[in-house]
Amino acid sequence: MGVIRLPRIRGAGREFAAAITVTLMTILTSSMVGAQGVVKLNMSDIYFEWRPLPKGSAMCGFGIYGNHLSSQNPKIEWDLRVDEVVNGAERLAGVSAGTFNVSGKTRNPRAPITDLSFSLEDYPTPIEARLVGVPNETNGVRGTLDLQTATKLFYALSNAHQIVATLKYADGSSEVLQFAGFRDAHGGKNSDFEDCLRGRTPQIYRSGSHPIS
Repeated sequence: MGVIRLPRIRGAGREFAAAITVTLMTILTSSMVGAQGVVKLNMSDIYFEWRPLPKGSAMCGFGIYGNHLSSQNPKIEWDLRVDEVVNGAERLAGVSAGTFNVSGKTRNPRAPITDLSFSLEDYPTPIEARLVGVPNETNGVRGTLDLQTATKLFYALSNAHQIVATLKYADGSSEVLQFAGFRDAHGGKNSDFEDCLRGRTPQIYRSGSHPIS
């Protein structure tokens, strides 16, 4: 790759620096999507999360915080959450998602996600999120999942199976994220996730397990 030499401009100040940062982030975004095709996330990007709720209720799920621990600057970060909510006999599976251009400690929202789906190594049909409402102030979106097929996704997330998330954006771009599910010490019917759904306080087996406020 050639070196881009920038002219020295006196008095440009913060406006010039901000413009250069935006330009570099645009180049970075397009090169990551175009050159890599599939973005592979680290195991350390996947977290089991739960929210303490009154007896008979539970909120249990997983956070996929792609690229958050990377030391690159600038960089792109992905925030995905997949949760199941239990309230007595009622159950609901939902997602929330957003992605950011990050420079230093500044996170600038990218275009809102318009389509989000998950593919599993042992289930050929994509599990599609039904996005609802409008993006929030940081272009984050929310949606629901069919509970029956979402069960397969939660199982994959609980048992370190390979998962592919496909994201499409309002600006016409798209990305594919590949990652392995959370490595639970028990797994199966005795996983932290299943214990959480039963209303039990999950046991913490690694730093990637934590309650959310």
